[in-house]
Amino acid sequence: MCWAGFAYLALASVATSLFGTNAPVWFANAFGVTVLLRHPGRSWAVFLIVFWLGDALALRLFGDGPSLLLALCDTFEMLVLAALTRRLCGPNPSFLNGRQAGIMLLAFLAVPALSSGAGAALLHWTEGAGFLDAWRIWYCASVLGLLVATPVLLGWSTATTRRRALDMLTPARAIAVIAAMAGAMFVVLQDAHPALVFLSFPIVMVTASSFGLVGVTAGVVAVSLAALGSVLSGSGALVAIVGSGNSMEQRVALVQLYLVTVLFSSLPIAMLLGQQRQLAADLRSAGEARSDFLAAMSHEIRTPMTGVLGMIDLLAAEQLPPTHRRWVEAMRASGRHLLSVINDILDFSRIESGRLELEAIDYSLPDLLEQVRSLVHPLAVERGLALDVELQPHSPPVLKGDPTRVTQVLMNLVSNAVKFTHHGGVTIAVRQVEDEEDAAQRLRYEVRDTGVGIAGAQLDHLFEAFTQEDRSISRRYGGSGLGLAICKRLVEAMEGRIGVESRVGVGSCFWFELPLVPGDVEALEQPRRAEARVVEPRRILIAEDVDINRQILAARLGSQGHELVFAEDGAQALARVQQQPFDLVFMDVQMPVMDGVEATRRIRRLPGPEKDIPIVALTANVMARERDRYLGAGMNDCLMKPIEWDQLDAAIVRYGQRGAATAPLAAMAAPTAAPAEVTLLDAETLEGLRAMMGDEQLRALVRSGLATYLASCDALAGTPSATEIHAQMHKVKGSAGTLGLGAVMRMAAGIEAGLDESTDVRRELEELRACIAATRRELEGKGLA
Repeated sequence: MCWAGFAYLALASVATSLFGTNAPVWFANAFGVTVLLRHPGRSWAVFLIVFWLGDALALRLFGDGPSLLLALCDTFEMLVLAALTRRLCGPNPSFLNGRQAGIMLLAFLAVPALSSGAGAALLHWTEGAGFLDAWRIWYCASVLGLLVATPVLLGWSTATTRRRALDMLTPARAIAVIAAMAGAMFVVLQDAHPALVFLSFPIVMVTASSFGLVGVTAGVVAVSLAALGSVLSGSGALVAIVGSGNSMEQRVALVQLYLVTVLFSSLPIAMLLGQQRQLAADLRSAGEARSDFLAAMSHEIRTPMTGVLGMIDLLAAEQLPPTHRRWVEAMRASGRHLLSVINDILDFSRIESGRLELEAIDYSLPDLLEQVRSLVHPLAVERGLALDVELQPHSPPVLKGDPTRVTQVLMNLVSNAVKFTHHGGVTIAVRQVEDEEDAAQRLRYEVRDTGVGIAGAQLDHLFEAFTQEDRSISRRYGGSGLGLAICKRLVEAMEGRIGVESRVGVGSCFWFELPLVPGDVEALEQPRRAEARVVEPRRILIAEDVDINRQILAARLGSQGHELVFAEDGAQALARVQQQPFDLVFMDVQMPVMDGVEATRRIRRLPGPEKDIPIVALTANVMARERDRYLGAGMNDCLMKPIEWDQLDAAIVRYGQRGAATAPLAAMAAPTAAPAEVTLLDAETLEGLRAMMGDEQLRALVRSGLATYLASCDALAGTPSATEIHAQMHKVKGSAGTLGLGAVMRMAAGIEAGLDESTDVRRELEELRACIAATRRELEGKGLA
């Protein structure tokens, strides 16, 4: 409070001591309005009294007229302006908002007409001053002070705006701003060539547009100081233009006219550019928020799939009766369809937010085509279709590019072709073509079918998001309507082009062309030879907080003869690494006590040789930005959940060798299965667990899980915080889903997702207890509890 009073007194004293009551610019009221707007209304009375007393003291010491009454005019002006602005623009007005800026501009022009009229009347009655001249000088001084200083003061008094402005102020930019200030002051103060004063306009505008809030402030300070200096000295470019014989009142009017002109020529530009910067910042924030949402959603979707996918893979590796084999394949098919929709949504959102990252690695073109053919061939055989691959002779065997994205585009086009073809066949053809525009070599991929074909009116819209030929297609064939839109964006990101030719009843030909960049055959063969080496059993530390995931990893890696040690959080992993040697660490990322990223950072800071142990992340977060964060923390690689066992084995080959190189593998996430829809239990998951670990071990695991879920409910007795509820329900959800307790998983997920102030947690926890009890009875009936 005191600092505001002293600041107002200083501003008022400087103006009145230099110019008396004829101040060209009155900055004090702009300061007072800003202070009021940045404080709650209940404190305004005290601030206004302090400002009134400071204004009256300055006028008594350096000015003329009835100081208390004149100061009351300024106090009235500040109160009305602050109240109007607060009411019409909200608690945090900003000149970067077009509507708010317009409201404040009108208020700054209108309200001083009343306060300056009252002040001019007092000076006329008490000092005999001319009313119109006194009103004009007072009004222009108040309006100029408000328009020049208030936008700057509001900007600097907002923490985010101030921080952004200071972050932009590098040493080079600071030097440029100082140079611009010096130039503006020079052209105003010099009188040898008065016409140069007009250069101050572009200097101020360029400074404001180039350096944001710092530039606006520098421009305002420079021209204001120079103009006021010319008034006092009776020299300078402004005075030289109109002649040296003018009076102080004429100089004041001239300076006011000049400052108004500069202000209204530069302030709109500064405001417009400020709005553009704010919009750009908001767009970046929105993109980051969407990316964070995608990361969280991806984690939540993929985490419960880890256990199910692991069980399916382990089950498929067993000698199964034909009926059971068909069940496993049906589970895989259902999961593949669900995940194709999920992955389409995630891919499309990632591309739209500009976060798509492309690789540039060597890959085998024949191997890529064979992979696509082998994946789609079973579906083609099931539909009675021929599936052929035609690779032009003498095509480069190895290319450089992003094989994952090329495969993704081809898989989408080939899968669509098989889906919409009822007889005949599908052909994948690859050949070299020459670009007609720049004569560059391109590789053209064609997917030809003998299917239903596409009407000409639909061809122009096929590559738009959520577009299918007609609504019946989604009901009959499924799909998200995003596949072709993703293909188009991926191909364009790889500097290619995509198109389609089709005739109804004859078939279609989808094609895309990519730049032909030959790869290095030797570079491709070296990692293959490395990964083909047989690795003897290794000592592996697995940091994983979910018990069922630990058991699946134990079953899979234990069967290969590896010696496994487990840690349930990052702190335990850090301690284990310091207590005994390991060849490799698989580190989950999201764990209690200490997460995997922090544990990795601390391991890398250890003094001994253990700081160099290879660490591979296991995470359900597929976002590239998060993967970069893991690698930046010191991890060697990042494998995605649900775990692809081939990639896990390759990581052990690459990093489990003593003295292995630490160059990271490309992390890939290609889950292929998802839990089927259930009532109380997911029977397939439970049967898979039973086949892997037997009735006794599964029974003990289920009993432990149910007891843990009840303990989580007990831990939330009383008035738990949202963070505590989220942590407990997240744990219940992940474990129950992996165990196949579908109803418990869904109810825990519902509690976690629906947290807000209106949530009746006690009632929902009682419903969860009842669900756990019903699940226990169902399991007891099956002999599993």
